Amino acid sequence: MKRVVVNKKVLLVVVLILISTTIWAVSARRSTDAIDPEPNMLHSPKLLFIHQDVVTSFPATGDGVRSGTMRGAIAGSATTNFQFLAVPPPDFASDDWTLLTDPDGDQILFRVQVTGRFLVFLQAPADDPRHVLNQVGGPFSGIYEVVEATGKYESLIGRKFPCKGIGTLPDKNPAIGSVYAEVYSDQFDY
Repeated sequence: MKRVVVNKKVLLVVVLILISTTIWAVSARRSTDAIDPEPNMLHSPKLLFIHQDVVTSFPATGDGVRSGTMRGAIAGSATTNFQFLAVPPPDFASDDWTLLTDPDGDQILFRVQVTGRFLVFLQAPADDPRHVLNQVGGPFSGIYEVVEATGKYESLIGRKFPCKGIGTLPDKNPAIGSVYAEVYSDQFDY
């Protein structure tokens, strides 16, 4: 019988490789066992940019102005003129024009059309005078369509990008609210 001599360093390396491979396999198995947070989506759309605005004017006529920023693959300062359309509650619809100007001076004019539904917002305890936080608002989805563009954005003219977001008007000052929208580079597959 032949005696095999094993170098202690080589044995230690082999054991470490086996341990790390086992840990990797177990963690990979656990990550695939996780619950899908959005099971309705066949694939995740790519986030193109985030559009955040403050409502600066919201008259009773339903038209107004928002001012804010876009950040992501498209980034810069944004101004939106919005017009709410007459639809039966609890739904809402809006037809907006948004102008983006980036730090290079290039611009995109979007026509933004969204539909959504008003929420009944959670409130703090009724005995607290500050219990009502939001007066009106709700989630929405729609399309950002590039109508005009200059400079590096000219090739985007005619493209339509899906969006989803939320708009809220606070109870204490409903003339000033906020809007948050995520705009994606491809369509949702529902």
